Amino acid sequence: MEFSPTKAIVHNEGCDLHYWYQGSGPLMIFVPGGNGHGRQFNNIMAALSDRFTCATFDRRQMSASQVPVNKRLSPPQQARDIRAVIKAVGFDKAIIFGSSSGGIFGFQFAHDFPEMVAHFISHEAGTSIILPDATEITEWMYHLVEVYETQGLEQVAKEFDTCLIGYDAEGIPKPLSPEPENARNFWEYEFPPLVGYCPNLLRIKENNVSVGVMRSVRCKDAFYCRTVDEQAKILDCPRMVVPGHHEGFQCETEAFVPALLEMLEKLDSAQSGT
Repeated sequence: MEFSPTKAIVHNEGCDLHYWYQGSGPLMIFVPGGNGHGRQFNNIMAALSDRFTCATFDRRQMSASQVPVNKRLSPPQQARDIRAVIKAVGFDKAIIFGSSSGGIFGFQFAHDFPEMVAHFISHEAGTSIILPDATEITEWMYHLVEVYETQGLEQVAKEFDTCLIGYDAEGIPKPLSPEPENARNFWEYEFPPLVGYCPNLLRIKENNVSVGVMRSVRCKDAFYCRTVDEQAKILDCPRMVVPGHHEGFQCETEAFVPALLEMLEKLDSAQSGT
């Protein structure tokens, strides 16, 4: 379907959240990760809006969704922002797709508002604290915080990029670049509180929330891929290896969509007991 979304703003907790949506049918909302901008999902929204009402947004303090004074990230507040957008589009329940830290916020949403989750699909949410090598990964992350504070944005981005595997594959389009301010907001206000953070997955399981997890084929054994395996063990939920890299939904949309639909079929079947 041609991409021609309805654009709107909803005010929530001091922030004008810019969101857009198109299509018809059940709501599927796409939650951005650390790059913050919703337009990375425009391709997949266009591909799916013949069967779903597809929505996304610029997260708080990112791209168009600005606040008077930037503050330290709160995952529960991010979950409430997702709730605000869902209600603004006119729904009480949604299929949530969250990638990277957007997956962490999706887990938070599933924890805090289980009654609003039709299904939650997490694509490489980097809940590193549940990894077997969590100590080493956590120390590396604390090192990155120190690098940002002492050497600045350019150096920390250079070091962090070493874990973004698969982006240099031949013939794969480059992802859209976020506004430069997004990266500074991420390192200043978001990355530090996310180090070691993981919503209570056991409570999500206890609440019988429908969850599926995805890891990308191109990212191999990056830490945010390996977290997917641990999430699946804890949640006892469907797990899939899907096309692309960490942003495969954007850069290899045509290959990614069938995998997403397959995951939804798995979750529908599990929910109905068939």
